[in-house]
Amino acid sequence: MEALYADVIVPRHIAKAFTYRVPVTLAQTIAIGRRVLVPFGRSVLEGVVISLNNHLETEIKPASIKEILSLDHDGQASTLPPALFELSRKIADYYVAPWGQCLRLILPTIATRKTARARYVATADGRAALEAGLCPDYLKPILDRIARRTPGILSSTLQLTRQGNAVRIDALVNKSWIALMPSNNTNVELHKPRRRLALDEYDRRTPVDGILPTETLPEVDLSWKTHVTHCLHSDHMRKLVLHAPWEHRLSRLADAIQQAHSMKRSTIVLAGEIARASWLKQVLSSLTGFQITLARPSSESGQWQPSQGQIPSVVVGTRSAIFSPLKSIGLIWVEGEEDSALKEPQEPRYHARDVATLRAESERALVVLASAHPSLESRFDPEVEIHHVPQEVVLRPTIELVDLRNEPAGTLFSHKLIRAMHEALQNHAKILLFLNRKGYARTLVCRDCGWIPRCDSCSVPFTYYREAGRMICRYCGKADRLPDLCPLCRTPRMSPVGDGTERVEAEVRRLFRQAKIARLDGDTLLHSASAQTLWEGTRSSAWDVLIGTQALFHREPLPRYGLVGILQADSGLHVSDFRAAERTYHLLVDAANLGCPASTGGRVIVQTRLPTHHAVQALISGNPNHFYNEEFAARRLLRYPPVCHLADLSVTGKDLRIVEEAAKRWGADLEQNDRDQEPLIVLGPVPAIRRRPKGRQQYRILVKGTALSRRIHDSVRKMEREYRNGQIKFVVDMDPIENG
Repeated sequence: MEALYADVIVPRHIAKAFTYRVPVTLAQTIAIGRRVLVPFGRSVLEGVVISLNNHLETEIKPASIKEILSLDHDGQASTLPPALFELSRKIADYYVAPWGQCLRLILPTIATRKTARARYVATADGRAALEAGLCPDYLKPILDRIARRTPGILSSTLQLTRQGNAVRIDALVNKSWIALMPSNNTNVELHKPRRRLALDEYDRRTPVDGILPTETLPEVDLSWKTHVTHCLHSDHMRKLVLHAPWEHRLSRLADAIQQAHSMKRSTIVLAGEIARASWLKQVLSSLTGFQITLARPSSESGQWQPSQGQIPSVVVGTRSAIFSPLKSIGLIWVEGEEDSALKEPQEPRYHARDVATLRAESERALVVLASAHPSLESRFDPEVEIHHVPQEVVLRPTIELVDLRNEPAGTLFSHKLIRAMHEALQNHAKILLFLNRKGYARTLVCRDCGWIPRCDSCSVPFTYYREAGRMICRYCGKADRLPDLCPLCRTPRMSPVGDGTERVEAEVRRLFRQAKIARLDGDTLLHSASAQTLWEGTRSSAWDVLIGTQALFHREPLPRYGLVGILQADSGLHVSDFRAAERTYHLLVDAANLGCPASTGGRVIVQTRLPTHHAVQALISGNPNHFYNEEFAARRLLRYPPVCHLADLSVTGKDLRIVEEAAKRWGADLEQNDRDQEPLIVLGPVPAIRRRPKGRQQYRILVKGTALSRRIHDSVRKMEREYRNGQIKFVVDMDPIENG
């Protein structure tokens, strides 16, 4: 029989595939997408076959080729679904990530198994050969020994007991009389995926956390129903942006699920946070009457477990749920599509919103990108159709502006806001105060020389926490004690700058001593017991005054408030991120949407020192187009997404000189263009000032262009060839998103 070779991708940070010889016994069963066990150095890895051929490349010597050990038989499907297999390849190509890393997304159980913990077990064919006397004498002792041990024998034990065993073992494997299996011992060393998924048939927790507004949801208009029907019947991918408040999005989502279900097509619903996904699962179960499956990260199992062998028709989950092994997908709904949690922070750094589009293309499905404030990438995507809910049906509170430039310096609460709070408390109306900054103050500063304490690792100012009496870095979590004296001028004149929620709480308690007050931010939610109490009190409107950050918007929608005070509406505009205005606008809209309708007396008071900024003006006027048009014009002028694509490149290593040299060479290589290539805009390299790996030096490069993936792929491979000794690491983040 003609020799057969397989190219296998293994779950390592390696871009290339490795070629293995296919044993004769596997020639009829092996196929592209099959999972196999292969020798890799001193380890045995579980890999996936990506191609088969009868000839080797000229530079490969046949004698150097190792043989596939066996097919992987671990109780799961041994062949990947073709659509998901192709999806993983597309993700690898676009995000410039090793294909092996991307395969983990669709096959979470790919693992690295040390040979010392793998076992040889006798197969049914091997036992039959023993019973029939067909096993040659030179193989019989080993096969008999393995067959007598039900769990098999550790490969290390078997290979070390006698010289020459390796040849006999290979012969038995080739005859399929034994197979190398991962040990069932819990001490097996697995390279576990970061986020592992489990499909639960039922979510057996409490029926519904929070509000279940099945009777108060608005009716779905006929135009939406008709349009969704038309899209679901299309023979190609369709993409819609739904720009609407959450009540309208929820009713339209339930209707779209029912329409897809009537056509016997499945649905995937994505949300940024697991708490929001869990709430959606419960609400949609009630609204549709269908069994909804929650796909959630699980520490107990890294395997997909469809209930009783049945593929669920509706799956709700976080970003990883986009890889659910469903068939006949008709609808993919991305709820809160602008949520930065939909972007994977580790390699491969995919964005679930964009992967949803890739998957919908192969499934010929409808993608709905739903939000109260769509991202600019979605809003100006030429492939999308935008569906608005008419402004007249949206119940908005009265929104009032306070220009802090007309208030005394350091004002936290304007006179208007204090009067409004007194009135609200007298009328037993609930109050929400929003400020998206934790701690007591943004930082400390010396009033004499201007020195600011900074984190040594991240080079950013410490946040000041008065209650804890500490300074803490918001990036790496490093804490430091408060300085008694300024280390530069030796004076004790250290003062807090920039207010945080901790200070807001202290001031509210001083001004309104009888009020029931709570603070909900990343610090008060650290401990599960106190967090549960906070959320329960928030859902039941137990507090007279609630003080919160963006953590308010990570779970299910909250009850409405009679008065919403946005204390420093422009605080997020001073961040060094081109999305600062967009993120600020999103937070302002989310906070204002928690106000009761104007017809019931709902008020929102917006305090700012930048009252003419388009993010603030769009909120006040209730005209989203004012923000989108102004912001898009600024992005077009400065060449930022969605006008072009962006790549954040980093070079890390221990030696600062080598890191800097490599970064400069990488940037210079990217600036070189052929005549038929579009010039790239290359910014940097510059030293990284935050989130720097501990004990390592880091430089960053920012690249802008309309077609980046292929050119960056070629460039990074070139750099890795030049720095082969592993002292330098090159990292690519396509379409990066800074978390605020």
